[in-house]
Amino acid sequence: MKNLNLLFICFSVLFFASCSNDNETTSVLTVNTTDAINLTATTVTLGGEVVTDGGSAVTERGICMGENPNLEKDLPDVYTDILGSGTGAFSETYDISALPSSTNIYFRAYAINANGIVYGEIKSFTTLSCPTIQVTNNITTPTIWETGNVYVINSEITITSVLTIHQGVIVKLGQNGRIRVNTGGNLFAYGTETNRITFTSLADDSYCGDTNGDGNATSPQKGDWINVYLNGGASQFINCDFLYAGGNDGGYRCAVVVSGSGSNFVFDGCVFAHTANGTNFTGQFAFYGANNMRDPAISEFVNNVFYDNYYPIYLNATYSINPNNSYSNPDNPFETNARNCIWMYPNGGSNVNVNLTETEVPFVMDGYLQKNTGSFTLGPGVVMKFPTGNTFGLNISNPSISPSAVLTSIKDDFWGGDTNGDGNATSPAANDWYGCYNHSTSAWMNGANILYAQN
Repeated sequence: MKNLNLLFICFSVLFFASCSNDNETTSVLTVNTTDAINLTATTVTLGGEVVTDGGSAVTERGICMGENPNLEKDLPDVYTDILGSGTGAFSETYDISALPSSTNIYFRAYAINANGIVYGEIKSFTTLSCPTIQVTNNITTPTIWETGNVYVINSEITITSVLTIHQGVIVKLGQNGRIRVNTGGNLFAYGTETNRITFTSLADDSYCGDTNGDGNATSPQKGDWINVYLNGGASQFINCDFLYAGGNDGGYRCAVVVSGSGSNFVFDGCVFAHTANGTNFTGQFAFYGANNMRDPAISEFVNNVFYDNYYPIYLNATYSINPNNSYSNPDNPFETNARNCIWMYPNGGSNVNVNLTETEVPFVMDGYLQKNTGSFTLGPGVVMKFPTGNTFGLNISNPSISPSAVLTSIKDDFWGGDTNGDGNATSPAANDWYGCYNHSTSAWMNGANILYAQN
């Protein structure tokens, strides 16, 4: 799905002007514009079809659109989207959540070959309104939040029944806004890749406009709302975005907090971005799982994206996190997180087999992990770092460490980048951390891939 919110600079004048057929050729290149489909308050699908190429290969095809029906490709105020080449049908789904409601948008398909450019017929759609629903009561009976609505939360809402959130729903939260799932509660948020569910700031006008009614007086900031707090029950978040969370919650500044050890949850295809920074490292993670994120059998966490947070994630050392998660902005790989790593709570668990294979970012062990049952494997290319001091290291029975894996000091910027976030202020040195102890052989481990340890 393409986000028109980013492509259009200002909707008050609208971002498009024209795409005319003044230059249409007399060739038999034929293009049809298809009707707009799947129109919601937040998305629309537009497309066309190149029926014939007139004997000359179609080198470009696409859609141009605007508020003005006199459409012409490549003029200054035109939005033109290139959608491939060749003959046949084509389409694209667009995020229109930031566009004003009840506005006519004109569009048409085009194609280019050696003879020139040909356009399909001009068609239009009208953006829908975004009805706003104030949520003030706890969820104590089965409840559905419907597609096309904006739900506003300005306080803590507790879920003790079932809340189902449909695709495309936008949830805006104010300064004291928080969603809390307690034991007996279930939150099921089912977005799609083209019609996502968004949890964002009340000041975020890029989703269904100016919900707080202050014009341009405010803009979304990190920490604008508190968090989603999982204190039991079952929750599933599919294709959801968590933006501008991390308001101070007793020292925690997180987008999602897992508090209950019995929390059963799924996060699949979610984005965590712009979470607030704090001063306490144990409480400033976009996703805070810590000791309660320990069992992949009841906590599926795959295909998620983290960027522009302080730390992305904090999880139990016995959690074998899926390597399909990503720690940079897919639209800008250079936009990562302030301290781009996976921080691990040093709980050894019992008879748990751990297999760590993530190589995009390093792991950081927050303490001295003692694990004398179950296997512990560091795969090829994995980097694990340790803060300085004799309370940080590993005590493992027969660990399996790939020859290309590295265990090193958190000051070591060569492996895994500047994990401690101090630039060049510190350098790694011998005895920075305690070391790796093989409990089964009662011996300290050494080797070319164990760096700056005491033993």
